[in-house]
Amino acid sequence: MTTRSSPIAKYHRVEVMPAEPIRSGVYPDGALPTERALALEFGVARVTVRHALRRLEDQSLVTRHERRVAATVSPERTARRRRLREHVDQFLDRGRADHRKVLRFGSVEATLPVAGSLGIGAGERVLRVVRLRSRVGVPLTYTESFVPQRLAHLLDLARLLRQPLIRALEEGGLKVGGAQQSVRAERCPANIAAALGVPEHEPVLRLERVVSDEARASVQLLLGWRRADCFEIRMESSRAEDLTRVCVHAR
Repeated sequence: MTTRSSPIAKYHRVEVMPAEPIRSGVYPDGALPTERALALEFGVARVTVRHALRRLEDQSLVTRHERRVAATVSPERTARRRRLREHVDQFLDRGRADHRKVLRFGSVEATLPVAGSLGIGAGERVLRVVRLRSRVGVPLTYTESFVPQRLAHLLDLARLLRQPLIRALEEGGLKVGGAQQSVRAERCPANIAAALGVPEHEPVLRLERVVSDEARASVQLLLGWRRADCFEIRMESSRAEDLTRVCVHAR
């Protein structure tokens, strides 16, 4: 059994403490605290810090440099996190330059399915936003979003005409933690078919997405209908990166 005063316990403490921040991306620029700073933080000798950094390097979490007193997050891990962020941005429709038209904007009572997705009580007030997204005059996506009333003050019509709803929430201070999305084919309802300019009951891609914040509280339920002739589903997978990405792309 080891104690806090034993050499094994000391370097193990220094090794374990930075490992999770590295994995979660706390050091976005790749720079770790210096060996001196880590030694002061943990109350150990710098030789103990070097031993811990060598073990982190063996796990491909950091890269150590000769004649330098600091280590950096592994470039491979930094690049992987960058690719993951780019995938999440595409997944959440951030940064698209398509034209957006707001068809409905107002407070409504949450139905049972909406309430279940947002983790609120049925009948509670939510903000409902219906939008039509198009490109060069061709309708692409009809979306219906529901946002808890506590976040409604972060959204307004002018903002939603020029940017994605999620980006508007982020600019208001919301920290997005993640999202779950499903995609399936279904016959297009009559009112949505008219908005998309397709025949009634034409096959469309139906999306359902629930976005959550860093505390895992639901902040948006999005229902979307996308013209099947304008989109395709792509999948990328890599055993080396342990990462699978499924995207819906406009054609």
